[in-house]
Amino acid sequence: MRKNRVIEQNRCYHLVSRLAHRAFFLDDEEKDRAVALMRRVEEFSGVVVLAYAFMSNHFHIFIYVPSVEEIGEGEILRRIRVLYHDASLSQVVATWNRLKTEEQELFKRARPTKKYVSRFEAYKSSFLRRMWNSAEFMRTFKQHFTMSFNGRREHSGTMFEGRYHERNHLAEGPAMWRTSAYIDINAWEAGIAERPEGYRWCSFAAAVRGDRKARAGYAFMYGGGEWRVIRECHEQSMQEAMGEVLKAREAEKEECRAGRGASPSSSKADPRLDIPDKVGIGLGKGSERTAKRILELLVDGPMRPSALREAVGIKSPIHFSRYYLRPLMEKGMIERTDPDSPKSPRQEYKLA
Repeated sequence: MRKNRVIEQNRCYHLVSRLAHRAFFLDDEEKDRAVALMRRVEEFSGVVVLAYAFMSNHFHIFIYVPSVEEIGEGEILRRIRVLYHDASLSQVVATWNRLKTEEQELFKRARPTKKYVSRFEAYKSSFLRRMWNSAEFMRTFKQHFTMSFNGRREHSGTMFEGRYHERNHLAEGPAMWRTSAYIDINAWEAGIAERPEGYRWCSFAAAVRGDRKARAGYAFMYGGGEWRVIRECHEQSMQEAMGEVLKAREAEKEECRAGRGASPSSSKADPRLDIPDKVGIGLGKGSERTAKRILELLVDGPMRPSALREAVGIKSPIHFSRYYLRPLMEKGMIERTDPDSPKSPRQEYKLA
């Protein structure tokens, strides 16, 4: 059963979504459109985009959701005009005006009873419900992007793979710096940019180019001040994140070198099981040898992620989750012992 997301205000949300079939639909033009749409949805929904990175087959958006505000009809309409364009905007505004006029005419003729339900208020509320809400931010972004892409590219069906992934935390400096740094080094980590500012479709590159909204996101995270100082601070955060990635890669290489001469008898797994050879893991960036070792370790029963990392020699929890735990779960090879509480400190993983 799908678990409902708990939505709170005054928190930061790291939102990640992949394109269906892991297809590389986002060319340069589509990435430009995605960034522009993200800014429109940001203004409509009242959240603050802190960092982002749009890759060819997935994207990261890091937002802060403030408290709900009291806004009037004029501000709601202004936000509607920011989000909707052309025929869609005309239709929304026409419905708004028709329902408002209908209610005004009704009030002229009779005093409404307690049972009266205002169709205009219900319509207005349908937009307010989509504001100051991380889940509605993602739903609005993905729906508008899909409709736009399908209309322009003769594509049909969904653009995205299942539910989006989310991690959230309080708006505290170290946590925000770490999350945004991880997002900004995506292109560097993938080997398609020598430096984060060299990848046009991430927030740091936009800020370096002088983008006012991008710089405002970093000012929020680092407490304001001059851009020069904020940039130095964030570059330090990115250097730390890069160091973690490099250490994890080196540890993985050491693990591979050490495992070349290992005998089958040293494995905890039943030699007859031979899981990877029969299934075909295909993790992409992850090591097949490391994935096989994780599956072998789980044959004897559930284990905590920290114990698994130690057993395979990977220090970075981010690297381990991204390249092993998540892909193995997506392929249906492993599962959580407590799926309803993914962040539980007692969480363990087992063979599916």
